Amino acid sequence: MMNPFPRARLSARHIVMVVSAKGGVGKSTVTVNLAAALTARGLKVGIFDADLHAPNIPALLGVRQSQRLSEGRSPAAMFAIDARPDAIDMRPLPAFQRYGIGVMSLGLLVGDRQAITPNPAEVGNLIALLMARIDWGDADVLLIDMPPGTGEPLNTLLDNRLVDAALLVALRENLSHLDNGRLISVLKRKLTPILGVVENMTHVVCPNCGEHIDLYPAPAAEQAVYGGAPVLGAIPFHPHLIRQNRAGKPIPLADPTSPAAVALLALADEVITRMKVAPPAPAPPDDECIDCP
Repeated sequence: MMNPFPRARLSARHIVMVVSAKGGVGKSTVTVNLAAALTARGLKVGIFDADLHAPNIPALLGVRQSQRLSEGRSPAAMFAIDARPDAIDMRPLPAFQRYGIGVMSLGLLVGDRQAITPNPAEVGNLIALLMARIDWGDADVLLIDMPPGTGEPLNTLLDNRLVDAALLVALRENLSHLDNGRLISVLKRKLTPILGVVENMTHVVCPNCGEHIDLYPAPAAEQAVYGGAPVLGAIPFHPHLIRQNRAGKPIPLADPTSPAAVALLALADEVITRMKVAPPAPAPPDDECIDCP
């Protein structure tokens, strides 16, 4: 059977799915701010919002589609899942640009109060087809913000080899650790490399004295709660990250010296190292001839 969304159609050099075992861990917030941190490090970055039922990436970037779309422009009309693979409209769609980051989400294709309720069996194909249609240009990294858990579209993306690696966002909390094990088991069974773990909302930093106050204790080394995956960063709780859902600018761009931004920039450095992504070399000055002896 023809694969209607081969990896070759995705123009980004590296594709990383940002996953979480549970909802409410701040995964989308981490995705947006990590994208901003990678941008600050000189990379070209895209974000694809793969959450069909709660596409929140546009809101975190201050973008909204206020009007309900006409029937002819609805996702159901744009992506006829039951069509022959070679009959599906795969003409490229441009990514929306915000803060130098390419963005695409179903939240940009429907009104902000318009629900999408496809047949559950079609969710994975719908998301994969949309992702394959987007023109990401010469993006170095594409971050896929996944819905929580181990259901669709996770399996469709993994089974069709549409991602290069996964980045797990978690809380230091016992129930979270229990579900992390299930998600890590799926990723390993699907032979998906795990870049590492981002522990979110681990502590607060006193604005007066700089003291770190832990909100959750760090897991003991013998617990092995992440299946051997390394912890790449611990992101502190910061009020700016909460206000960002009211169209605040990502904190690595808005306040790069804050504790949260410093942690996110360090996380970006870890991702760059583990993905072996190098920022593009600066162009030579106009009066410099690179071919001259």
